[in-house]
Amino acid sequence: MIKFFRKIRQKLLSENKFRKYLTYAIGEIILVVIGIIIALQINNWNESRKKNILAKNYYNRLLSDLKADKAYANRYISRVDSSRVLYDNYRKSYKKPNLSLVEIIQNLGTNDIITLHLEFKTKTIETLINTGDLQLLNPKIIDIITEYNGSKNQTEILARDNNEDVNDLLKNLAHKGGVLLNIENYPNQPELFKKLDFDDRIPDMIIAFESYVIWKQAVNRTNIKALIKINKTADSIIKIINLELKK
Repeated sequence: MIKFFRKIRQKLLSENKFRKYLTYAIGEIILVVIGIIIALQINNWNESRKKNILAKNYYNRLLSDLKADKAYANRYISRVDSSRVLYDNYRKSYKKPNLSLVEIIQNLGTNDIITLHLEFKTKTIETLINTGDLQLLNPKIIDIITEYNGSKNQTEILARDNNEDVNDLLKNLAHKGGVLLNIENYPNQPELFKKLDFDDRIPDMIIAFESYVIWKQAVNRTNIKALIKINKTADSIIKIINLELKK
């Protein structure tokens, strides 16, 4: 094609047709410019297409993460609810008058003493932020998922700090001889009980254990409240992303 145009130019120059040559040259330049513009438009279209495909992929990953977050939060809430039921039953046990020391200690042992670690495993939002691909998304969605991610992080930090306080109370119970609350290990060891000053330890151990379970339940209530809010936000984001994918 270039060779063809060159022959035309040479013919026009050899025939001394400068005006026609000038007109032809301008036309050729215009054609080249149009070609460049078309090429740029095609390139821009391809780039836009690639970005749209990547954004759609991220939207689907976000949907998957949000559903995983909800499932994790619901499992956590269910586990905490089970702990709360045990605690409520323990509190009800005191309605029985004149409980023996053994009964009180056995009732204490019905509580759930496991401290639940709270940590979301989904990472798509962090990937979007770290790679800079966050700008591929709709600005409205950027705002809500950024706020959502911040809420998750704050909930994890608060839960971790509160759990440390709860574990400190559990350690305090252990230092006071809390292991002795497993009274079933010592039914036939009166001399051992005497040496360990078990009777004198009981009040402090019960108070320490009460402090632990009460604070643990307070932490659980705080976590549940935060997780319910996170679930509601996740639901709203899921709806918005689904609408975006239908465009």
